Amino acid sequence: MAVSGITSSSIGAAGITSNTKHAQQGESEFSKQVMKCVAVGGKKTLLCSDALYSSADPRTGESVNIYRAQGYSKDNPIYTIKGIDFQGKEYEQQINASMIDANHCSYNELLVLNLETGHASDRDRIYAAMTRDKAGVSSIFDKTDYLAYAQAVIKDQKTLGNWTSYWAMDTWMNDLLQYVSRGRLGSLLGM
Repeated sequence: MAVSGITSSSIGAAGITSNTKHAQQGESEFSKQVMKCVAVGGKKTLLCSDALYSSADPRTGESVNIYRAQGYSKDNPIYTIKGIDFQGKEYEQQINASMIDANHCSYNELLVLNLETGHASDRDRIYAAMTRDKAGVSSIFDKTDYLAYAQAVIKDQKTLGNWTSYWAMDTWMNDLLQYVSRGRLGSLLGM
């Protein structure tokens, strides 16, 4: 389980396949299945030990837990995202990885792309966090051009002479680009 303390981003309309739902007052089934963490300023975040990816921002209280949705397949790459938003409300969304536009996506969607392209290592999560930090977004729901910021981070690594990170991040970004462009080509061809 990874915990990230670097700023945040947003989930917007592109790639979302179902509506957000917020839990009512009281303890829901969702919150009974998670580990709770208290962070700076008394903000609570929820991290799930059974998630494919779990992260929280202790400054905003936002958290994200990513799962493959029921019925997931390579042809139907649907992920379920659960967490706590900046207002302390639980949310749950389903995102189709093949519909994500990395030039205009949220940090949560970038994390889904990471998982879908096989980039689930701690190193790959750090690349996403470095990109989010470079973007300067304030929420995991804010959309931005993450590919442009990834290119800027890669350029920084080159300037610093950090060739290991430079080549690894370049591979990471190219895998994301290949996946995203394959999805665009498929939609253009009606596949």
